[in-house]
Amino acid sequence: MQNHDILFVQGAGEGAHAEDQALATYVQNTLAPGHALRYPKFSGLENVVYKTWKDEMAAELKAGGDPRIVVAHSLGGAAVLKYLAQERRDLSLAGLFLIATPYKCADGEWGGDDFALPVDFAATVPSMGVIVLYHSADDEWVPFSHLARWAEKLPGATSRAFTDRGHSFSAKAFPELIADIRSL
Repeated sequence: MQNHDILFVQGAGEGAHAEDQALATYVQNTLAPGHALRYPKFSGLENVVYKTWKDEMAAELKAGGDPRIVVAHSLGGAAVLKYLAQERRDLSLAGLFLIATPYKCADGEWGGDDFALPVDFAATVPSMGVIVLYHSADDEWVPFSHLARWAEKLPGATSRAFTDRGHSFSAKAFPELIADIRSL
């Protein structure tokens, strides 16, 4: 097994970092010792301000080095896509794993804020080994239809649909994510 550095990006809103801690800890404990996971607290996501998050992300990558794998939950996933498309076209990832990510393109109902991506963002996202999208039909925050919207924009991505994981994906084991990371 190759050693990959993993960056886990939290979802948005006050308390999001604490809420996503269970999933980040699960990923770290299940993949250890072969993988090192970094889980910084992004105040730009807690306060839902893209410019703050973008500056914090740049500082995190400078301090911690470029990760080989990014796992992002909820709005953190849309933020990572925007960052890759607009700021870090040179960042080469072995894998990008997006969990319950709201569709934030300008042509969607959730696209009207500073986290929104241009409709053609996929043309400027750097190439990467694997993109996997995870979403559950019982997500209480992000409509399940957003999975299909992302799949349209990222045709090379693998979509994994669930019926019982909710929004946080932390109430149960998540062997599919672990298997996808290990497959790299």
